[in-house]
Amino acid sequence: MKKLLGYMGVDRAIVYTLAGRGWGLLSSAVTLLLVVRFLTPDEQGYYYTFASLLAMQIFFELGMSYVIMQFSSHEMVHLSWSDNGTIEGNAQSKNRLRSLLVLMAKWYGVIATFIIALILPIGWVFFSVSYPQSSVSWQVAWVWLVSSAAINIFFLPLLALLEGCGHITEIARLRMYQNIIGSLAAWGMLISGGGLLAMPAMNTGLAFTALVWLWRTKRVFFKNLLDCKIDATAGIQWKTEIWPFQWKIALSWLSGYFIFQLFTPVLFAYRGAVQAGQMGMSFSIANALMSIAMAWMSTKAPQFGTLIARKDYINLDQIFNLTLSRSLFVMVVLGAVLCLANYFLHVEHVQFASRFLDPLPFTLLMLATTLNYVTYAQSAYLRAHKQEPFLLISLVSAGLIAALTLVLGKEYGAVGVMSGYLSVCTVIGLGWGSKIFLSKRHEWQKQCVLETSKNGML
Repeated sequence: MKKLLGYMGVDRAIVYTLAGRGWGLLSSAVTLLLVVRFLTPDEQGYYYTFASLLAMQIFFELGMSYVIMQFSSHEMVHLSWSDNGTIEGNAQSKNRLRSLLVLMAKWYGVIATFIIALILPIGWVFFSVSYPQSSVSWQVAWVWLVSSAAINIFFLPLLALLEGCGHITEIARLRMYQNIIGSLAAWGMLISGGGLLAMPAMNTGLAFTALVWLWRTKRVFFKNLLDCKIDATAGIQWKTEIWPFQWKIALSWLSGYFIFQLFTPVLFAYRGAVQAGQMGMSFSIANALMSIAMAWMSTKAPQFGTLIARKDYINLDQIFNLTLSRSLFVMVVLGAVLCLANYFLHVEHVQFASRFLDPLPFTLLMLATTLNYVTYAQSAYLRAHKQEPFLLISLVSAGLIAALTLVLGKEYGAVGVMSGYLSVCTVIGLGWGSKIFLSKRHEWQKQCVLETSKNGML
């Protein structure tokens, strides 16, 4: 078993991440069963549309957590962890980390305000107008969900900073605990008849777990970092350093909303809560599959940044290629199993099969998800350079998918939506994306060789 895990590149960080996401897959299956058992088809539609509308917080977050991870990983080249849980080393690098911490505290405070002030009323109006004749009681659940999301958003940058500083395994373990506690809270609410309150209960469980863990294990680190001597001139400058990278990441992340989150609300408005529920449940399975494959790549992203800072492209490419091949293999196998299982449920006319997409649109969704993972992996490699060459791809993909979803969704429902989604993922994501990935990788590595040769001559 150890040899097999070693061959698949499964280290401790991946083990915890897979455990968390494996639990996420298992808990998703249990949640699906409980949703089918305790929610009506209409309530299921609200349940998954809640998640899609709440994802609009990305319009305020603007990819800042990813930027924090990348910048902190580059600073850790000159820093190291001490036995007492603080970081030591180059004073300038530590000061830059402190300035990053202060900046993100202000940034996410504003985001939390926007979530309450904007997303809450937007969702209220959407549900009131789209399905005015509904008998589903959704108001309390929506208010609680948005409020818990505003609290949760504060923990996102803290965990991203710790990941960039090298605590990948610990954060993976924390997220495993969060998934377990959040799932248990949701299940308890569903079983007790809480209905749509299950989702905000899960969010509250996530927030509570993060708060307890950070207070018990990392308060010394954050206190020490905030207490270090301030040098305003040596800190990270948002306007000149972060923003040139962040605005590109932000546009890519905003595009992601139209690529991944638009399907369920559109079907809710065009085809009603039942078909929206089928899309939401099927997409949650696709996301679980994606998250399992991402366990390999996401745990390596901070290491990519460190290797690039050291100009160690040989090890960078070796780790990336192995990570991609192993994770893609797992994703293809699991995706095929899910498609066969869905087909069997429909052919055998199993009662709860009607809660999922039909076999054709479900298979199209799995194929598109697999292609999207390849694009995600390539973007993770390139973004570790603190660059975003996939920006135009994200914008074009978002525009095409949004347009096709709005046009095909009304006429052809889920089949039309998924057909358009897969077409864009194939031509734009995989085709155009791979061309840019290979071109940029060659360009940057060639530039690195030239700079190294020039410095050697000097």
